[in-house]
This record gives sequence, structure tokens and C-alpha cells, in this order.
Amino acid sequence: MPTHSFSMDHAIGKIGKGLKGAKDLTWEEAKFALNAIIEGQATEGQVGAFLMAMRIKTESIGELAAFTATARKHVSSIQLPDSSQMVDLPLYGEKHHTIHIVVAASLVAGATGARMFLHGIENPCLDYDLTHVLQQLKLPIADSALKATEQASQHAWVYMDLAGYHAPLTKLLDLRQEFGLQNLSHQISRLLNPAQLPSQIIGIAHPPYLNKMAEALDMLRTPRALIIQGVEGFPELSISGPSSAQELRNGHISPLTFRPEDAGFRFGPFQAMSAKVSPQEDTASSASPAHEAQVILKILGNSQRGDQRAWVILNAALYIYAAGLAPSLAQATPLANDALESGKALRFYQSLAKNHTRTSSNPDSHPSPLVTA
Repeated sequence: MPTHSFSMDHAIGKIGKGLKGAKDLTWEEAKFALNAIIEGQATEGQVGAFLMAMRIKTESIGELAAFTATARKHVSSIQLPDSSQMVDLPLYGEKHHTIHIVVAASLVAGATGARMFLHGIENPCLDYDLTHVLQQLKLPIADSALKATEQASQHAWVYMDLAGYHAPLTKLLDLRQEFGLQNLSHQISRLLNPAQLPSQIIGIAHPPYLNKMAEALDMLRTPRALIIQGVEGFPELSISGPSSAQELRNGHISPLTFRPEDAGFRFGPFQAMSAKVSPQEDTASSASPAHEAQVILKILGNSQRGDQRAWVILNAALYIYAAGLAPSLAQATPLANDALESGKALRFYQSLAKNHTRTSSNPDSHPSPLVTA
């Protein structure tokens, strides 16, 4: 434990002395600082100073692990009826140029038997975000741990809004709009793993976090995790180039590189991942949740071929691999392809959307205001 004289001003002073003078916090100091922030013992000024000083210094491996362990202790773990072959998929990046292909890929993977637990938060900094795409598709959004548990008992696919599960962490995430910058809460949210699942896939934008997050999860005794430098920080492999990754399995960390050719595909153009309706149109004017939903439905319905379909299969194969249903990306690919060709992926989506629509129309149910059909 830090000594009785240790306080938030000591923590800020220790990490805020510039690039040469700043020092990392010990495990107990990091725990103390985040506890003070979460429990409201730190002033607003101290919270802002701490977050910005930590952003400049950047979190050490030990700090990331300590912050994550502390955040987990402020909420109860979500107890799912069956967590085997279920993958934690945190979605806290910011899409500006590409579509949320994670939605289609996770549904395809779910149709093969991989169980998917997605979580994120509505992002006021964006014109539209993942939540709006899910609403267009009429997919269920769990607004609490109880709803997430209920959904997991009925389907192999869950999306949970963090706001109904971890309010203090959500408040820190919301500071993104006020600061104009992300802060350590974005990394903690990626590492949180609310249901404490045996496998995680985390997408990051900044290469140093590849090693840091893998090492932090190892400190937290995570059985299996894939940290990938994903498309715009999402847990998505790129179809237009190789994706660097670190894989943690039972205490052993290995560097990996995933390429489209690992799943039998050629490299595609970046435009295949674009949110534009067509390459000639401006992204800001053409991108919309309705357009994304239309693209996803075409792919799920097996009526769209080409690079976008290949991109979905590539990422579905990654999720199937992480769930332990295949020993490699190459061997997971036929499972994903079959889910599309056979119609299983579309039927899986339809069962989710139908169940959500039925529940939302029941006057005795109390759907989240975020879940509007």
C-alpha cells in the first residue's frame, strides 16, 4: 500500500514531471489513484491533470494492469450461463473512414458456433457510430449486466452498452469530447473483459500498445488474447495490408502477422473498407448508418461478392480462431464461408433481430431507450 501521505497531488506530481522526469506509479499507487477518481475523492481539476499527465507519459505495463484490476473491482463480473468458446470483443475505437465490418463478421462467426460478447459505448464525438448501425439493423443492445446475461442465455451474440454496466468508467470515456483527446479509460475499457471470458480480441491504433496490452493481460492471468493493430483501432484485420498482432496463450506471448492470403484472399484496395457509397463520393456526405446496415445485410444475405465479402470472412475467421473452433485462420475460413453460402449467417441475424423486435413491442418489457427499432 502507498503510505498514508500519498495522495492525488503526489500521483500527479510523480507522473507529470515531463518526458525525462516522470516516473511510473507502483501497482498500489496506480490502484490508489484510480480508486480516488472512480469514488469521487479526486477533484475535477485533479482528474483532468492526472489523465493528461498520464497521456503524455503513457501508461506502463504495470499501470495498465493495475488500472484494469481496479476498474474490475468496482463492478460485479457478469455471470454468463456458458462462457466456453465465447470471445470478448471491446469496441472503443473511432470510425471515421471505414464501415463497422465487425458487426457482420461477428454475426457470421456466431452462426458457426463462436459465441460473441461485444461491448462499447455511444460516442457523441461522431456524427454516427456503432450504436446507430446496430439500431438500423434492429439488433439488441443490453443496457445492463442483467440484460446481457439474459441475451447470452438466448443467443450466442451479445452487445452491451458500457454505460449501464460501469458508470464511472463511462464518465471518464465521455471526457473524450471535452478534452478532444482519448485518455487511459479507453485502454482500460478495452482490457476490462466484463464477463471475464477466456478469450479476448483487442484492436488498437498505436503500435506500442501491442506489447503493453499483451503483457498487462498476462499480469492479469488472462488465458488467451489477441491484440491487433486493427482498422482505425477496431478489432478488425485489414483486407488491404498485413495486420500486426501479439497473441497471449497460457502465459506465452508470440508476435503474429495476419494477411488476407492467410485466409486465401488477395490484398484488396482500401476502398473496399471505405464508408463511402462509391469512391467518387465524399465520405462525409455518403456515409450513414442506413448505408452501413444495407451493406451488412447484402453480405449476410450472400448477395454481395468481392472484397467487402472477403473482408467479412477474413475477420469472421479471426473470431472463430479466437473462440477455439479452428486451429488457424486458414482452417477457420471455410467455416465462415459456409455460414454465408448456406444461409446460416442470415438466419442467425434474423433470429436476433426478430427476438429483439418482439421484445421491444411487448408493453410489459422495459427496453433500453438506446434500443429503438
